[in-house]
Amino acid sequence: MKPTLLACLLFVALAAEPLAPVAVWNGAPPSESLKARPGQDPKGIINKSGHRTDVMIPEFVVYPASKPGAPIVIVCPGGGYGILAEEHEGAEVARRLNAFGSAAVVLRYRVPRRDKDKPWIVPVMDARRTIQIVRERAKEWNADPTKVGILGFSAGGNLAARVAYSPAEAGAPRPDFAVMVYPAYLFVKDKPDSTLRDGPEGVIPPKGTKPVPAFFAHSADDPYPAEGSMAFAKELKSMGGSAEVHVWAKGGHGWGASDRCLAARRWTDLLGEWMKDQGLLAP
Repeated sequence: MKPTLLACLLFVALAAEPLAPVAVWNGAPPSESLKARPGQDPKGIINKSGHRTDVMIPEFVVYPASKPGAPIVIVCPGGGYGILAEEHEGAEVARRLNAFGSAAVVLRYRVPRRDKDKPWIVPVMDARRTIQIVRERAKEWNADPTKVGILGFSAGGNLAARVAYSPAEAGAPRPDFAVMVYPAYLFVKDKPDSTLRDGPEGVIPPKGTKPVPAFFAHSADDPYPAEGSMAFAKELKSMGGSAEVHVWAKGGHGWGASDRCLAARRWTDLLGEWMKDQGLLAP
């Protein structure tokens, strides 16, 4: 049997079938300003490109782990806070996480932007509530409630950063680790020489807090500069946290979990090794 075929069969054996979607909120979501048109599905519309948009009732899809005690990762697809690229930045990511022993949750947070200048406000609400639900129900999905992570791409990476690190009210749900893949909007301006967003609406953690461990993956030729990931990692380390950063020379933006470039093929392998180093996965 060829090694590639063996790997494919092993992947199929370890990857769980996704469960039925779980509602993020009981009843109407807070701060919702949009209303579905007659006949429109408020859970989202799949456009011609296969992306989801017009999400007014957020939900998530669970991919349980094959064995108990696994970490569980909330996956936030990107799309500029306007759409959700939920296949190569969602479902395929969950399948890869399953393949190395982690449970996964693909979050369909609310899009498009409710606020032009602060588009993360309701997505952060959705993600924080999802963390609460996942901790409460983790064991149902063979997961450990003390090993809840968040992973995001582009705008979803910005969302992951905000949920994990940004200033928030006392007791706001936080993940136990964060993974940011080509995160956008970390800088005040998307230029290599810019500075990180700080203050109440920024991404830098409040002083006196120890940041949760972070993993970054980026391409050097990404229009959302890799310098943002590197600067943010440096800031987290200066505050007593730990951070691992991987930057590939080529790849551009939006590669997700695909075969598009070396970064797209390799980053999940590196993430699995990092999760072992962090004690989240068995060595």
